[in-house]
Amino acid sequence: MAVAVDFHEFKPVDSRADLVRRVEQAPIEHAEAVLATYDLLQRLHEKGLLDLLNGLLSAGDTVVEHVVDVVSSKEMVTALRIGLIFSNLLNSIDADALHALVAGAGKETPSLLALGKQAASKDARRGLATAVGLLNLFGAALNKQQIEK
Repeated sequence: MAVAVDFHEFKPVDSRADLVRRVEQAPIEHAEAVLATYDLLQRLHEKGLLDLLNGLLSAGDTVVEHVVDVVSSKEMVTALRIGLIFSNLLNSIDADALHALVAGAGKETPSLLALGKQAASKDARRGLATAVGLLNLFGAALNKQQIEK
């Protein structure tokens, strides 16, 4: 027995008529999105962001040169290096152990002997040495600033 075949109208992918039909149907099919876009444009205009973006596009090369100057400055390179160092350090901290430590900190006050035992551990001494080293670095930087002034 013969089976009926659905009839499909051929629509070329890039034909002009197809594009015109899609553009005519777009406001109907996407009315909420179009209205939301108009609302967004109005708010951007009210805040002056459209003028700002227009100015940035007009002065494109100048803006890029200034951004490159700022990013390649010695201070920014140092800040990025320090940020990467601390992000690596934070990545190596066990979040569960830190949570348990902070959660248990408010329960009972430890004795001075218990604190002394904790401070005598290798990890605590390593942390204290790093903290004292950081204080030395900050002190040297402050001293250098005072001398330069």
